[in-house]
Amino acid sequence: MAFLKKDQQDRAYYAFKEGLRIDPENSELWFQTGIVLAKQERHRDAIKMYRNALKYDPDNLNAQLRLGMSMHEVGMYKEAIPVLSHLIERESENEQAWMYRGACHLALGKFREALSDFETAIDWGSEQTEVWVLKGYCHVQIGEFQEALDAYSFAVEINPDDPVAFFGLANALVHLDERDQAIEELRKAVKIDPEYADAWRMLADLFADSGEIAQASNAYEQVLKLEPWDLDTRYSYSILKAELSDDKAAVTDILNQIINEGQESVTFYNNHGLTLMHLKKYESALQAFNRALQLGPDNPSVWHNHGAALYKLKWLKDAMKSFQHSLKLNPKNVNAWIGIGMVATAQYEFSRAAAAYTHATELCPRKVNVWIMLGDTQTERSMFQDAVAAYEKALELEPDNPTAWNQRGLALRLMDSHPAALESFEHAGETKNARPESWINHAITSFELGEYDQSVNSFERACKFGPIPVDSWLIYLNALAYEHENMKVIKGAERFIELFGPDAEVLFLLGVAQYELKQYEAALHHFRETIKLDKDHNDSLFWAGLTLLELFQFPEAITCFEQVEDNHPDDYQAWYYHGKALVSRGELQKAEFILKHSIQIYDQSYEAWYLLADVQSSRKAYSDALQSIGKALELVPSSNSALILKATIQVALGSFRGACQTYALISEPDASDPAVLIGYARALYHTGSFREAYARVTRLLVNDEKNPDLWHLRAEIERAQGLFDEAAHALTQACKYAPNNKKLQSLQGIVLYEAGKYPEAISVLEKVLEVDSQNGELWKRKGAAHEALLQYELASAAYLKASEFLHDDPDLIRRLGVSLYRSGKCDLSIQKLDQYLEVVPDDPDIWEMKGRALYNMGEYLLASNALSQAALYHPDDTNLLFRYTQSLVKSGELLSAIPTLDQILERDPDNADAWKLKAEIEQALGRSDEAAHAVEEALRQIPDDPGLMLARVKTLYESDNYPESLDMVRRVIDKAPDNSEAWSLYAELLWMTADHNAAAAAYERILAHDDTNARAWFLKGDSLQNAGRFEEAAIAHERAFSLGGDPSVGLMLSKKMRYLQQRKT
Repeated sequence: MAFLKKDQQDRAYYAFKEGLRIDPENSELWFQTGIVLAKQERHRDAIKMYRNALKYDPDNLNAQLRLGMSMHEVGMYKEAIPVLSHLIERESENEQAWMYRGACHLALGKFREALSDFETAIDWGSEQTEVWVLKGYCHVQIGEFQEALDAYSFAVEINPDDPVAFFGLANALVHLDERDQAIEELRKAVKIDPEYADAWRMLADLFADSGEIAQASNAYEQVLKLEPWDLDTRYSYSILKAELSDDKAAVTDILNQIINEGQESVTFYNNHGLTLMHLKKYESALQAFNRALQLGPDNPSVWHNHGAALYKLKWLKDAMKSFQHSLKLNPKNVNAWIGIGMVATAQYEFSRAAAAYTHATELCPRKVNVWIMLGDTQTERSMFQDAVAAYEKALELEPDNPTAWNQRGLALRLMDSHPAALESFEHAGETKNARPESWINHAITSFELGEYDQSVNSFERACKFGPIPVDSWLIYLNALAYEHENMKVIKGAERFIELFGPDAEVLFLLGVAQYELKQYEAALHHFRETIKLDKDHNDSLFWAGLTLLELFQFPEAITCFEQVEDNHPDDYQAWYYHGKALVSRGELQKAEFILKHSIQIYDQSYEAWYLLADVQSSRKAYSDALQSIGKALELVPSSNSALILKATIQVALGSFRGACQTYALISEPDASDPAVLIGYARALYHTGSFREAYARVTRLLVNDEKNPDLWHLRAEIERAQGLFDEAAHALTQACKYAPNNKKLQSLQGIVLYEAGKYPEAISVLEKVLEVDSQNGELWKRKGAAHEALLQYELASAAYLKASEFLHDDPDLIRRLGVSLYRSGKCDLSIQKLDQYLEVVPDDPDIWEMKGRALYNMGEYLLASNALSQAALYHPDDTNLLFRYTQSLVKSGELLSAIPTLDQILERDPDNADAWKLKAEIEQALGRSDEAAHAVEEALRQIPDDPGLMLARVKTLYESDNYPESLDMVRRVIDKAPDNSEAWSLYAELLWMTADHNAAAAAYERILAHDDTNARAWFLKGDSLQNAGRFEEAAIAHERAFSLGGDPSVGLMLSKKMRYLQQRKT
C-alpha cells in the first residue's frame, strides 16, 4: 500500500503479486493489483484482477465498480452493463456506477437508457461536469435540444473552464437556431482551449452561414493550422474563396495545397472544375476539365474528373471512355475503377461493374461505399453470397452504415436466410440515419417467416417515417389478419378503400376479420363483394362456406365447398369442411368418404383425423377409429378430447391397459374419470409422487406379484427416495421373474452398489459383464465396488477395462490413477494422474497423490513440484507442507526447504519431525548453532530418539564439548547398540579425551565390521601407542599406511592437542 500511495506503481504491482503468491485468495490484494494496473492503463489485465477479487469476495463492491469502469475503458460496453447493473442492485446510491453504465449505453447508441442512468447519477449527488455533458449529448441525439441546452448550461456552471461543455452548449443552440449565442459560446471554448479544432470548425461554419467572410476565413485557417491534413476543411475553405472572393490567385494557391501541386494551369482548371462539380454545375465543370486536358492530357486525375462530369450528365459512353483513359495512365486509380463500375451498372452490364468494383476494393479496401456498390452489383447478378460478403466488409469498416445493413438483409432474404436478414434490417433501422425502407423490408421478411406480430410492429415503425407503398399495405393487412388483430384489419381496410378504392384482396381480408368477430352477415356480404370483383377468388368462396356453416345454412355451405373443390381439387380444407357439413346433416357414410379424401390429400390435419375417428366410432368401426385417433394424437398428443375418444374406443375393443395409459395422459378436469386411475400409478411415479405411486404399485403387486415390470417400477420409486436396500430387493424379485433381462440385472448391480452391498454388486455385475463385456459404465461401477472394499488391484483392473470404452472420462481417469497408486503401482499411476490434471488442474488431492508417488519412486524434484501445487490450494495443511519440505531436502534444495519448514514450526512449534528435519538441513549446511537449536527442540519433544540424540552428539562434538557429547553417545549406544555411526563418534571421543585403552577397544569393534577403514586403524594405533602397547600399535599403523592413510588425521591430532592442553591448564 505504501508503494501505491507514493505512486510507485511497478513496485506496488510486484509487492501485491508477491502477496498473492502467499495468499492467493485475498480479495483485497487482487483488487489493489487491479487498481495499479488500471493506473498504468493496463485495463484488460486489471479486469482479470477485479474478477479474481470478486471470485474470493463477491461482496467487494469497489471491485465490482472498478471492473465495470475498466470494461468501459477497453470498449467492452455490453459486458460492462450487467456488471454495473449488479452493483446498482446492491448499492443503488453509487453515482459512479450509474454514470459509467450510462456511458456504456451511450457508446452502444442506447440514448434513452443512457439518459435514465445519467439522471439517476445526478439524483444520487454526482456533481461531475462529465455527467452533465454526457446527458446533454444524449438529449441532442434524441432531438431534445432544449433539455440538452439545460444540461450543458449546468455543466458550464459547474466548471466554467471546460471547453467541451461550451462546445456542447453551442451545438444545442445551433439546433435551436440561436446561432449568435452559439458563436459566443464557441468563442469561450477556443479561448479556454485555442487548439480545439472542432470548435474552430463549427465557428467557421457559423460565420460563413452568416456572411462574415473574414472571420470565417480566419477560423478555417485556425483549423488548418491544427489539422493541416483535413482535406474537407481545405476544400470548404477553397469553396468559400471561390464564391465570395475576387482574388483568383489566392484561390488557386489554396486549391494547389489541397492536391499535390502539378503544372499550375492544369491544377487550376482541374480544381476549378471540382469546385463547379461541388456546386452541381456539371456542364461548366466539364468545360473546365476539357481545358485542363488541353493543357495536360496525361493527367489521370483530370480524366477521372472529366468522366465523373460526363456521368452526372448521363453521357455514359463518353464517361466510360474517360474513365478507361484515366486507367490507361494510372491503372491504380481507384476512383476511375469506381467510375467504370457506376457507368457499367447504369448500362446494366453487371458483370463488368462487379469486375470494376472488385479492382477498386483491391486497390483501396477501406472505401465503404465501394463495397456496398460491389454488393449491389453481385445482388443484381444473383450472386447473393458474394454480395453478403461485400456488405459485411463494408460493415467491418463502418459498423453503423444503414445502407450496408439494409442491402445485406435483402441479399440474405434472397438466399432464404430470413433470420439473418431480420437481424440485418434491425441493425439498419436502429442506426442514426435509418430510413423507412429498412423497417418495411424487416416487415416483409417477418411476414415471409410467418412472424406476423413482428411484421405488424415493423410496418408500424416504418409508418412513423411517412406513408408506405400500396403493395406494402396489402402485406400489412395480411399480417394483421394472421395476428387476428381484427379491429385493426377493419380500420386499415376501410382506410385503404378510402385512399385507393375497392380491392378484392382487401375486401376479402375485411370479411375474414368480421367472420372472426362473429359478424357473420357482414362477413358474408364482403366475401360476395370480393367474388363480384374476382369470380375466381377461391379463398372468398371457402370463407363464404365457413360463414354459411356458422349460419347453419348447410346446403349453401356445401355448394361453396364443392365450387372450391372443382377449382382446386387438392384443397384438403375444403374437403374437410365439406365433410363437417355432411356430419351436421347426419350423412355419416358420405362424410367418412369425404374426410378420407381430405386426409389422402393432406394427412397432417388433426381436425380431419379426429372427425374421421368420431364418425367411424359412431358407425361402430372401432379398429379403424383407433387407427384414426392414433394419427390425431401423433399430431396433437395433449388433446384431452382426442385422448378421451381414444380411451372410449379402446374400452369398446377390450384394450384396458391401453385405455389406462391413455387416461393417465388426460389433464384435469377429465383426469378424474375412474377409468383413468387404473393406469395412473406409473404416471404418478414419473411426476415424482412416490408415496402414492408406491401404494398403487404395491396394491397392483398383490394381484400380480410375478410382474417384473411392476417390481422394476417399485424399485425405481424406492431408489428415487434413497431406499437402496429396498430397491435392491425389488430388483432381485424383478430379475427372478425376468432372468434373461440383462438391463434389469445391470440396474440391480448398480443399486446393490448404492446400497453398500459391494460383494453382491460385484457378483451381479460380473455376470452381466460376461454377456455385455463392452459396457464401460458397468466396468467402472465394478471398479468402484472393489475400491470401496479396498481391493485396489482389482479396482484398477476394472477401471482399466472401463477406459477401453469410456474415453475422456475425467472421473474414470482419476479413479484409475488413485487405485493404481494405492496398489503400489506408482509409475503407472503418475501417467493417469497427469492425464487427469490436464483436464482438472485444480484438484489438490491429486497433486498431493502425484507428489507422493514421485517421492516413492525417488523423483524428489518432480515430487516437490507436484506437492507445491497441492500446497497452493491447502496452504494451511502442515502435513502437506512437511511432505513438500522432505521432497525439497531429498532433491538437494536445502535452502528452499527452510522457509516452508519455518512456516510449519511457526504454526506447530511442538512438531518434533519438523525440528528433526531442520536439524539435518542445518547440519548439512554447516550451520552448527542452528542445528544444535533444532536438535534441542526436537529432543524436548522426543528425548529418547536415537537419531536426534546422535545429531545432538554431532553438534556437541563440533563445538568441542567432548565430555557432554561422550555422555550422550553412550546413551545412544545403549538404545541402538548396532549403530555404526554412534560407535565411530564414541571411539573418536574416547581418543580425543585420551582414554586410550577404551578407544582402542572401540576401534577394535569398528574394524571388526570394516577392515578397510584407514582412519580407524590409524587412531587405534595412536591409542595403543599412547597406552604403551607398542607392538600392537605398530601393527595398526602399518595397516593404516597400507590402506593409504587418511589426510584428516592431522587436523584431528591438532584438535586433540589443543583440547588436552586446555584441559591441563
